[in-house]
Amino acid sequence: MKTKTTPLKNPLKSLVERGFEIHQQLLLLNEEFKKIKDQLKTEAAARPNEHIPLLDKDSIGDQWVLPADGCECRIVFPGPQLKTHLDPLQPPYLTVKSLTGDHFSSLFRKVTSYEARDKKAFRGQVTNLIGPEFAARVIDACSAPSEPKAVWKARPAGKGKP
Repeated sequence: MKTKTTPLKNPLKSLVERGFEIHQQLLLLNEEFKKIKDQLKTEAAARPNEHIPLLDKDSIGDQWVLPADGCECRIVFPGPQLKTHLDPLQPPYLTVKSLTGDHFSSLFRKVTSYEARDKKAFRGQVTNLIGPEFAARVIDACSAPSEPKAVWKARPAGKGKP
């Protein structure tokens, strides 16, 4: 699929160029930031005796706090996340059902949901199966709005016009 490009007026061209500069800087900074976070996480994991409980009493887990001049970093080790959905075809369901006994229905409710079998082919399948008039309504009912996004790409040197 070929992309359509629009000739740019000077102020817009400046925005694109500045946006690209920032984009490139962010890529570098994000990579450096990821390395810093990974180093701190590794260090925190190696010091479990320095961990303290999370401040929120409703949260499970602990944290390692590293103060610095004018700031601090908290490496948070959250406790295991609670599974709120149990698949009756999977082993945990039978275990939970057995252990909770008569209280199972007080703790869980049965929910039925549907998902598209093939998200990539869904639009085409709906159109083929029920025709374009009704397909548009079905697709609209199954869709959520999405936000536009800006994408910057480097062009090979020496390429003046798109």
